[in-house]
Amino acid sequence: MNLKSNMGTFRVSVIIPVFNLAKFLSKAVISAADLNEVGEVIIVEDGSEDDSLQIGVQLERKISKVKLLQHPGGENRGVSASRNLGIKEAEYPWIAFLDADDWYFSHRFAKEHQLLKEDSRIDAVYSCTILENYQEDLSMRYGVKKDPLEMIGHPVSDIGFYEVKLKRKWVLFHTNSITINRSFLMKDKQFDTRLALHEDSELWNRLLRRGHFVAGEVNLPVALIRRHDNNTITRRSLATLKKMHWVFIDNVGIDSFYHFEINYLFNAILRMESKHFQNTWTRRGYFYFLYYRNSLNKRQYIKKFYQENALN
Repeated sequence: MNLKSNMGTFRVSVIIPVFNLAKFLSKAVISAADLNEVGEVIIVEDGSEDDSLQIGVQLERKISKVKLLQHPGGENRGVSASRNLGIKEAEYPWIAFLDADDWYFSHRFAKEHQLLKEDSRIDAVYSCTILENYQEDLSMRYGVKKDPLEMIGHPVSDIGFYEVKLKRKWVLFHTNSITINRSFLMKDKQFDTRLALHEDSELWNRLLRRGHFVAGEVNLPVALIRRHDNNTITRRSLATLKKMHWVFIDNVGIDSFYHFEINYLFNAILRMESKHFQNTWTRRGYFYFLYYRNSLNKRQYIKKFYQENALN
């Protein structure tokens, strides 16, 4: 596919997967289509049982930027497969995502445009978002609230930045607020279709291992996130978290991890194992028991976790 790219022009393909979110879809699509930086809005209809498909058809007819896609046979294949289809069919060199129940603010891509003029090495730009209930309180914005490089206080390599991010457990951004180079994204597996939850977190860590990520808008949220009964976040659990870590290990390979990743995964697995206990002190005691018992064989402990939790 030949990407549409005019010299010196920043254009984005916005990908919106939709499953049973008909009542929200129009606002999401219009919020993206109205932006000058957006070259196309790709709706990926994922076998919805409500009117999402019909609304998508109407939007495609009314708005020239809108492109409607479906999986073969109109199947439901999940958010990962839907985003991946959008990435594959995108016609512009930069990719952004928007959940069908959320929307962009008018300055969504302002900082990206500026930063990409200054630094051609950038693979991805991330900004902050905000939950619908906190619109009037910007102190509650989600993700990055200050440029992490300022918090680190000295220059770091890309892999050094990733190391600090893991050690400090930073949540840098929501999927609605990252803009990523399509060519960079296509060099590796995109969203892992084995994951119905945490698929974005797993991908971002894989990409941070090899990419140049920079902070964009850290003061004003660039997108709004709704919370309602149908949000996938309500289905997250210890089991889904374990699956995410297993998939990450499977994708990267135990022997390919950096030393700091081994420490990160070792601690993450111990925390998951300890969560089986309800009592805080029992949980904490069990964590440290496992830690000191296995601290000299962290990679082997991760391998054991990987083998015992293998996906069928």
